[in-house]
Amino acid sequence: MGFFIYSSMRCAHFIDLDIILKLKTKPWIVSKDNPNIPIMKIEPYQFKSFKSGIFRSHNNKILFNGETFWLPTDFMNKLKVKSKKYKEDISNLAISMQEYLNPSIIEKIDSEIDMEIFNNMINTDDDIYIICGKNKKKYYQKHLEKIEKELISIGLKVKDYYFLSETFYNKDKDDIAYKKVKLLLQHLIGLKTQNDKITEEEITDYEKVYFYDDDKKSIELTKNINTLLENLLLKSEKEVKLIVKDKIRNAENLVVCKFYTHNKSNKFEETLIPLEFSNVIKTFENFKFLD
Repeated sequence: MGFFIYSSMRCAHFIDLDIILKLKTKPWIVSKDNPNIPIMKIEPYQFKSFKSGIFRSHNNKILFNGETFWLPTDFMNKLKVKSKKYKEDISNLAISMQEYLNPSIIEKIDSEIDMEIFNNMINTDDDIYIICGKNKKKYYQKHLEKIEKELISIGLKVKDYYFLSETFYNKDKDDIAYKKVKLLLQHLIGLKTQNDKITEEEITDYEKVYFYDDDKKSIELTKNINTLLENLLLKSEKEVKLIVKDKIRNAENLVVCKFYTHNKSNKFEETLIPLEFSNVIKTFENFKFLD
């Protein structure tokens, strides 16, 4: 294991893909016998509201994929008309997430790319990472190529991508948030983590990392990154603890947490979170380490 060499401040930006790429994806209502053709497409907000039960008083209960949905009367009437047109029984319908799961469909979906977030990175040596908590890279390949072309036009490029979840289904949002914060921590201390401890495997380190996300869970966990560091250190080897101690004592180690509010007049709420040297010292004192 080599020693850390400190020079000018190295900065990196970790950006959640959903902030940059706005895919106009919609759930489909399909026939169970022919799931590749949508009978109706519904807006994501409709899907959530129908599933939440807020239209229960309309008494239009329907089962999709074994789950109960409550439809408003006007929508139920439209669905009955559409089903009749496709000669389908309304009891034989299901929800399909083709636009979220099928790479060949995803690449054709209309999208918007918000490049404004990159303005402050122009004419800097900062590294850029894009994080995705949903699917594999291949699902977004065409859209990522468009983003990369836009970045090249302003003199920027993506250093790397982190795809933290294999599929749209069965992803634990808390687990994805936890992985995001561990990722930030790894790049701050320059060492990779494995399960619940820090390893000796090196990774590109930065003194300041900017984290952009609109997920409240990820933001709250980031604000508590020092607690995560302490927990990981407690289960790490002595040599690793010494390296981390030296790193934190000799560099700024700052997270700039930028919560994306979706408010056009005030897009980001910014919070600064330094890795706390005092907290690390307390952890070391538990192991009776000496300078």
